[in-house]
Amino acid sequence: MGILTPSTNTVRQTERSGAGTLTSVPQASALITGDLIALIASYLISLPMLSLLGMQGIELHSLLVWGGVWLLWRAYQGLYPGYGRSPQTELRLHVTGTVQLVAVQLAAAFAVQPFAPSVPGVILYWTLALIISLFTRYAVRSVLIQLGRYGRPISIIGAGQTAQLAISHLKNHPSYGLNPIAAYDDNPALHGTDILGVPILGALDLALTDPRTEQALISMPGARAELQQRIVNATYAVFPHTWVIPDLFGVPNQALQPHNIGSVATLEVRNNLRSVQSRFIKRTIDLLGAGLGGLLILPILLLIALAIKLDSPGPAVYRARRLGRNGEPFDCFKFRSMHRDAEAKLNSVLDSNPALKAEFEATHKLKDDPRVTRVGAFLRKTSLDEFPQLANVLLGTMSLVGPRPIVQGEVPKYGDIYAVYKQVRPGMTGYWQANGRSDTSYDERVGMDNFYVTNWTPWLDMVVLIQTIRVVFAGKGAY
Repeated sequence: MGILTPSTNTVRQTERSGAGTLTSVPQASALITGDLIALIASYLISLPMLSLLGMQGIELHSLLVWGGVWLLWRAYQGLYPGYGRSPQTELRLHVTGTVQLVAVQLAAAFAVQPFAPSVPGVILYWTLALIISLFTRYAVRSVLIQLGRYGRPISIIGAGQTAQLAISHLKNHPSYGLNPIAAYDDNPALHGTDILGVPILGALDLALTDPRTEQALISMPGARAELQQRIVNATYAVFPHTWVIPDLFGVPNQALQPHNIGSVATLEVRNNLRSVQSRFIKRTIDLLGAGLGGLLILPILLLIALAIKLDSPGPAVYRARRLGRNGEPFDCFKFRSMHRDAEAKLNSVLDSNPALKAEFEATHKLKDDPRVTRVGAFLRKTSLDEFPQLANVLLGTMSLVGPRPIVQGEVPKYGDIYAVYKQVRPGMTGYWQANGRSDTSYDERVGMDNFYVTNWTPWLDMVVLIQTIRVVFAGKGAY
């Protein structure tokens, strides 16, 4: 067999292998079962709610018909089991697919009378189904992950730095559904070693003569064009699923759209920040979320303010000067979590402890901060100190989701990225808070802010909000 040329027997062996497909069947079945439970729960919840409102509910036979169509449509979208989809892509398919079904059902209501329940009943039912099915999907998948029963094994072609980044992300995010179990590289020095527990079994030819998975991830973006072409074509002939990491580091990867000009493949890089429609949706979500959310939690806000006043002298809310959109300074509202003489306490500690001084200069944070009050420590741990920023969102100086608000002294640490950072409003929460919080280094925070701004979509905002709820309840990385 020539180099990077799969043999006929290998290709036939791969074509006959259905192990990977068979393992996905029970995982897909579990997710479908979760959706069925969500449909039933939504039906049982909607009936008394509509009865109290004096409205007609969705009939059972209609539920069976449209529920079946919904499941089939989700299967067509690839949500069972949905391997390899980013959280924002999955959420977009989840929402748009359900909205499309509702539109079709309401349209059918005017044409086919036996399937014509009340419009409010349909909207309420599918709103409940949309929310409940999202969380039942997360719950079912979480159980499968805990049992080690979720995901498709994949092979990594190439074992360089890019492969390490990819393997690290896939291992830290098992919900992605791609589980690396083997790696290959033509560097003999790497054979017999591993990348984060994934063994490097041998040269690239071994992946073709003895494929161990149905999917391959080619991770050699630095390879010459001719070599890259041979590797892709040879791998494509053996593995039913082949992904390629291109040499596009630093390019907004969530904004790429494939096209072709004749036989030439091209990629469109969309600037979502220039989309008036997306900005309008983002601002609408901000106003609705901050307005309704503020009213719902008003009693909690008053109790927190009282606890702060009883714990230590000083105002309940303070204003922190931060940089906003276009670099304009604004007052960021927060519940006070520090003593009134906070700066004096900090300077005293930093002057007497070089290690703490180095920690503060690196991250602008201290794990054991002498300035923090007893109530303040709890507020920071639970992120409740951020709630007054709902007023900032209503005023338009902040957003529900955005990059971390910074002070003027942090601008040099952002370097060239600051020009990107200041294009959007800072957020109450953001990609950094939902993916590491204070456990990450400062450079990692800057990188996460850059990723958020350059890959921003309303769907990414929704995912960050959902992830923030999980992180806050876990209390991970906050201080």
